[in-house]
Amino acid sequence: MKKKKSLIIGLVGLPGAGKTTVAKQLASKGFVHVTLSYFIKEEAKKDGIREFSREVLQNYGNKMREAYGPQILAQLALKKIREEHPQKVVIDGVRNLYEVAFLKVENNFALIGVSARPKNRYTRLTQRTDRVWKGTYTEFLRHEKREDTLGSRQTGLRVKECFKQADFEIENNSTLEDLSTATNVALKNILR
Repeated sequence: MKKKKSLIIGLVGLPGAGKTTVAKQLASKGFVHVTLSYFIKEEAKKDGIREFSREVLQNYGNKMREAYGPQILAQLALKKIREEHPQKVVIDGVRNLYEVAFLKVENNFALIGVSARPKNRYTRLTQRTDRVWKGTYTEFLRHEKREDTLGSRQTGLRVKECFKQADFEIENNSTLEDLSTATNVALKNILR
């Protein structure tokens, strides 16, 4: 008997937009949460790296894409999904066009773009208890630009271009309840 493919939802958005919060909301509905940065950290640990700043993750992720192909992180996520075969999966942190293209080949994949105004994202990042942003708003905007321009077009980060390929968009400029409602609406549309 052939196993049914897992439903896969990918999340794309700039830092502080609320991707991880959406992933947690989906996890509460039975989705297994897979984070692409997990694969970057595992590879970096092989080289003795133990501190994972945003820059380290960005640079190391690009290094992996250059060495193994621009779709490597999505490929590793899909391999994990196929080995564990959960029914529903949410992949947090899609940032490269080839990751999107690789996952879209799966006929059971949908991409959700999570957006928020820059000031809201900055405030969220400075109020986190883990991975707190410690810089000015101007520095935040400069670092954020890396999310969309770091590395070559093929192997680099292109968050805004990936966002344009989203099947659904969630705007996160209000309350957690509003975010939960928007997540439920997107999920309902995906399950149609």
